[in-house]
Amino acid sequence: MIATLALALSLTAGPQVSQPSFDCRRASTPTEHAICADHRLGRMDRALTERYVEARRAMTPAMREALTRDQRWFLGARDEWHENRTRPGFVDFPGLAERMDDRIGFLERVQTRPATHMQGVWRNAASQIEIRTLEKGQMSVEISAANPVNARWLCEVSGRGQVGDRVITLDGGDGWRIRLSLDRGYLKVEEIPPGGHGAVRPYCGANGHLGEAYFRTR
Repeated sequence: MIATLALALSLTAGPQVSQPSFDCRRASTPTEHAICADHRLGRMDRALTERYVEARRAMTPAMREALTRDQRWFLGARDEWHENRTRPGFVDFPGLAERMDDRIGFLERVQTRPATHMQGVWRNAASQIEIRTLEKGQMSVEISAANPVNARWLCEVSGRGQVGDRVITLDGGDGWRIRLSLDRGYLKVEEIPPGGHGAVRPYCGANGHLGEAYFRTR
């Protein structure tokens, strides 16, 4: 995972012949060996890396840093699933090809220019947020998240909020607040526990969480 990400960060825009995006002679993880053994997965790995580099290059430094964290999250989840794919609780979830295809689609749709308003659909490696404009300056917010490895936790939040200084605060229940704000071009989500102390999120199961940075996809 780390080797693939490091290569992605240094990949140039010039034509690439070899497949996948890394040297198969140096493959060291089960995921890398699986990609090297399958021409289709090799092509997908190349496409995924190229789309990631293109999107990252077009972003501001803050967005670039946030996308790097999200890409690490995706790769870690993908590799964890593959290493455990035959175990109970992992077998009924998307395989490498489907996961990589979905990520390629995300990277192709992600808006690389800094967002100036909150309305739209936002995504990261595990979650989606849809924000719609209502009457009198209110916004409706729907958030859904699932553990990107095998959905061992789920989160669901919806509500309405008044936009003030490009910030929306939702009631998460049991004293929890969810704060959404535009932060240097991407959507930042903060989960604020009651009294500022850790507690079980009432909108998530099994210690789930909503993540931090989201990118507009439309």
